[in-house]
Amino acid sequence: MTDDELILIGKIYTLYEARPEAEAVVIRNGRISYVGDAGEARRVAGPRCEIIDLGERVAFPGFIESHSHPILLGRYLEEVDCRNCASIEEIVEALRRRASATPPGEWVIGNGYDHTLLRESRHPTRHELDRASEKHPVLLRNITVHNVVANSEALRLAGINARTPDPEGGRIGREKHGEPDGVLWEWAQSLVQSHLPEASVDDIRRQLERAADEYLAAGVTSVVDAALGLANGMRDAEAYADTAGDGGLPLRMGAAITYPLWKELQGGAGPGLAWPGDPEKVRPVAVKFFQDGSIQIGTAALRQPYFGEAEPADHHLIWSQEELNRAVADAHSSGWQVWTHGNGDVAIRSILDAYEKALADEPREDHRHRVEHCQTAGEDQLDRIRNLGVAVSFFTAHVWYWGDRHRDVSLGPERAARLDPLASALKRGTRFGLHNDSPVTPISPLLSIGTAVSRMTSGGEVLGAEQTITLYQALRSMTLDSAFLAFEEDVKGTLTEGKLGDVTILELDPYKVRPEEIKDIPVAATVVGGKVVYGAL
Repeated sequence: MTDDELILIGKIYTLYEARPEAEAVVIRNGRISYVGDAGEARRVAGPRCEIIDLGERVAFPGFIESHSHPILLGRYLEEVDCRNCASIEEIVEALRRRASATPPGEWVIGNGYDHTLLRESRHPTRHELDRASEKHPVLLRNITVHNVVANSEALRLAGINARTPDPEGGRIGREKHGEPDGVLWEWAQSLVQSHLPEASVDDIRRQLERAADEYLAAGVTSVVDAALGLANGMRDAEAYADTAGDGGLPLRMGAAITYPLWKELQGGAGPGLAWPGDPEKVRPVAVKFFQDGSIQIGTAALRQPYFGEAEPADHHLIWSQEELNRAVADAHSSGWQVWTHGNGDVAIRSILDAYEKALADEPREDHRHRVEHCQTAGEDQLDRIRNLGVAVSFFTAHVWYWGDRHRDVSLGPERAARLDPLASALKRGTRFGLHNDSPVTPISPLLSIGTAVSRMTSGGEVLGAEQTITLYQALRSMTLDSAFLAFEEDVKGTLTEGKLGDVTILELDPYKVRPEEIKDIPVAATVVGGKVVYGAL
């Protein structure tokens, strides 16, 4: 493979409306120089050119994960994977095995347990994690990343006891007499996680490299870290800036920086906000806020109670409205794009209130402030999103992974059928992307695309058929519209002359399989800047 020119010949979907299909794409020095018929592509080929016939495979613009967490993913790959544990006892056994190979006193960490799938249908407790080890501090992260469970030794190290107050924006789970039960919700997680061994910049860079391999294997050519600073504070920014200065990874990376870290960087701390290197490889993108939690652990802020409950669920807001207004206005007035996590419709309303006030006080024509996940947006809120010019990144894989349980346990049939209301947003002309929020769910753009088209749950049921969209629109949401969400539509998202030479090549044509089969299509190869960085052609 030469460095300066690559020609792909075969079935090519450009996702460019003026030329939706082509026979050939020529990538020269990292950018697309020609899109059209195969004969002309061969004619314009230079002397140092690799010509690849795709055969039965098909090519698309590189997939873009508009909301993900590569540092967390890389860290998870080094810890105990509990995603497939079917019971608390299986979790305990997996942690016990790691503890037996870990020197006493060192941390044992597990990730990805889903309490809604456990045989016991509940969270583990500190007493159960004590069975894994009493000689090690043990920490277990929920698949949502919105709660953790700590064993007694971890709680002791963190100084958490019956007298410890709940921190702002978080809650300590309690036993009958007030002693901690080991479950720490939302921002209470930091009470224990702040005692974990500090990851060095080299550790974080290693984790980024491991994560990059996973994204590329899934056909992802660009990813945005949706909460830079959440894992390791300033060291996250230092790792990204160092990576940028070294030329970046094969994967293109952006960073939505958590507001407290952004304030530090804006003030000149650490690497600041002007990172070295090529911004098309690594760059800061936005300022990130959180305004509620997760539906499946009951911390999303909802207008109606959770299914089967009488207590209101509208109180799970992280920021007061006044505080959120002030912080959003700070980022907005500095010229930055703002992203805010909102799963519940009360949180979405609060986010839109903050955006509306910031825009009223300081109008900006093309801000593209975003609502992240936006799972339960009502029709009235989608009207406000359109009117305010707000964009959305939908977590449509929620329908596949949790749709059945949201219908039967968390939200009830009516609200669950409106999870991730893509069709309603599309009718209003709202631009949206799709994402997997990895490591919350595995990296799979094809699952997001297939779910958007089928609304199929993992239980084999269709959930809210009226919110399906076409395959073309779903593909756009994972490419061009995700590029739009980060102001990158001029350089990414379609196979168009002048854009970056980023291509995803699939073994099968999604247009020729059933919607529920799209998620299973193998990725044949991933091309970034004209270089094959995954697979073989």
